[in-house]
Amino acid sequence: MNRPLHSFVGRKRARAGLSLTDLAARVGISRQALSAIETGRSTPSTAVALRLAAALRCRVEELFALPSPVLPDVDGPGPPGTRVVLGRVGERWVAHAVSARSTEAADGLVDEAGGVEALQDPSLLAQRVLVAGCAPVLGALAMHLGQGAGGARWLQRTSTGALRDLAQQRTHVAGLHLAPAHQPTAHDPLIRHHLPGVAVLVVGLVGWREGLALPAGNPAGVHGVADVAERGLRVAQRPAGAGATQVLARELAAVGSNASDLAGPAVASHVDAAHAVLHGAADAAVLVEPVAEAFGLCFLPLAEEHFELVVRAEHAQHRGVQRLLDQLTTVRFAREVSAMGAYDTAPMGQARRLEAA
Repeated sequence: MNRPLHSFVGRKRARAGLSLTDLAARVGISRQALSAIETGRSTPSTAVALRLAAALRCRVEELFALPSPVLPDVDGPGPPGTRVVLGRVGERWVAHAVSARSTEAADGLVDEAGGVEALQDPSLLAQRVLVAGCAPVLGALAMHLGQGAGGARWLQRTSTGALRDLAQQRTHVAGLHLAPAHQPTAHDPLIRHHLPGVAVLVVGLVGWREGLALPAGNPAGVHGVADVAERGLRVAQRPAGAGATQVLARELAAVGSNASDLAGPAVASHVDAAHAVLHGAADAAVLVEPVAEAFGLCFLPLAEEHFELVVRAEHAQHRGVQRLLDQLTTVRFAREVSAMGAYDTAPMGQARRLEAA
């Protein structure tokens, strides 16, 4: 079925200060015919399109655009009108909803039939890598790769959520930090649990310290998690699958307390947690040192961790994945990450293969 042209005639007419009747008279068509053109219910003839452009003193290309391609059978698009990030994982298109509060650009819009109208060239989107994880450095990595062919989009996820997306073949790369830095293969059992029988590459990204972030100067004189629990301080609450949640639970258990005893606002990411402390919505949060440093917060270390990327071996030849892995071996990117502060770049680009089991 042919889809109507996108019409910008009404917008141009309004900017020119013309009514429907005025413009219709200048072009030599009825008011009803002009209304149908403006709403996309009618496609004008070449002659009418040229007369409209002349009357509005613009090019025809400024008045009409060809409809965007629609991708059918997209996995997980959401309700009509949802803005989505798109990627092609294996043999299928996948969509991830963009938060209504986010200002990031979308790749597509879900239409009334459940398809997705692509806002970018599908041939470029098909070569992009989708990277899920919570490390803020993933944003810089995605920016270095760009959003064109072989580019990247960063999807903020907890470590567990990132692995779940990878297992469901909804992303190409999962980032996780659920293991201490002194145990280089500690992520392997977790990977095997989520991806049984799947060969993967495990690639180092950064090392960092995770700890308790407090207001600058630590005005409450907090010395550790025990003080937080005893005083009933408000702690920013990360989702259950987050590495920060596991660190907090372990530290609370060591002092005879648990997370259910704490209250505080729910936050989605390390950056959101830092904002909560900075603006007084929370008295403390567990997050990574680079973020605490960037927000000028007091930081009390609790654990040293390594953040690793997991890639299905079957996707290793994907153009976007190859560009991402190549980027991790460049001195330029390592220097930028080092300049962000509190990141250890020694693990960056170190890879091992975990065979199917």
